[in-house]
Amino acid sequence: MARYRYPCTGPVETEGFEHFVAGQLGPARANLKAFAGELGERFGARHLALVNSGSSANLAAALALAERAGPGAHAVTAGFTFPTTVSSLRTAGFAVTVVDTEPGGFCIDPEAVRRALRPETRVVCVTHFLGFPAALEALLELARERDLLVLQDACETMDLRIGGKPAHAYGTLATWSFYHPHHLSSFGGGAVVCPDASWQRVVESVTHWGRECTCHYDPGACTAPPGIHHNFHYVRQGHNLEMSELNACFGRFQLRKWEAHEAKRHAHYATLYEALRDERGLTVYAAPRDNGSPFVFPFTVKTGSAAGLAERLLGRGVEVRTLMGGAITRQPAWKDLPHDGLANCTALAEASLFVGIHQTLSEGDVAAVARIIAEESRR
Repeated sequence: MARYRYPCTGPVETEGFEHFVAGQLGPARANLKAFAGELGERFGARHLALVNSGSSANLAAALALAERAGPGAHAVTAGFTFPTTVSSLRTAGFAVTVVDTEPGGFCIDPEAVRRALRPETRVVCVTHFLGFPAALEALLELARERDLLVLQDACETMDLRIGGKPAHAYGTLATWSFYHPHHLSSFGGGAVVCPDASWQRVVESVTHWGRECTCHYDPGACTAPPGIHHNFHYVRQGHNLEMSELNACFGRFQLRKWEAHEAKRHAHYATLYEALRDERGLTVYAAPRDNGSPFVFPFTVKTGSAAGLAERLLGRGVEVRTLMGGAITRQPAWKDLPHDGLANCTALAEASLFVGIHQTLSEGDVAAVARIIAEESRR
């Protein structure tokens, strides 16, 4: 594995966890219940199901949406997305069409979605790519017109706000990831945020083998038949996607530092933006105002490909990444997916890179990365 002087992410802080975990591990699912409650209080998400990864969150959400959408349903998603998001939709039985991003932006183009709609379209999957908010208001208007379900893949953001409200307050389901390079680490985990108890019941069932029993999170609402088979009454096809107690405990440990971590992320983004905004050869992107921090810091070369700049930065010890490998349809696994040409997505991917703003990075290292990018972009 490559070693970088300036990585995208540093080691997640664990000091003090041994004492925290010693006092918190105990009754079964105690940390799962506590973590769900603490997340709900902090982010205004009353109904959420904890799972073992962001990818599992998208799988659980897709399966729940498919149950509501019915057989033969069609879904539309964006060229910039994660492979397991598409895999989840396909696994759930959706036919998937991939559409372009907005000109000069990272997120799905509402007009491209409109053009891709079919009579059987039931779901729009909106990825808030790199933590930048999609044009959710326009997409929700379209969803209301056509009676569509809206899945928000928010795995690259936390605390995203639209019109002053949490993004997950809109649409149907939203997903989060707690993978260690993300905003909040549980060293593996994720969540599906639901609009109400009825959706949560379906998602919890999907993630707990398909059983009807809800005693693991809400005994008072359980409708499974009484008797010796109470815990083994299955009403749908399901999976074992539950987060572990240990991961939930670590997530709680990290959540206590949320405000400090977000402040560092915002500061790192501002350092990079202010240092590079006037560089003649680069386009950089202002952080969303009055919002959660982006996932990373993207930048785009104004002419040609970013490949040469990437090689020079890597040569100086700066870890840079492409935009998740570019348009999803350029990957061998998804080359046969129908799409609309993805011209904006393809062009932006060819010319763009990102560096990290993770809370584990030092101010000095982030400033050094800004200086090196500026120097190398002028060559």
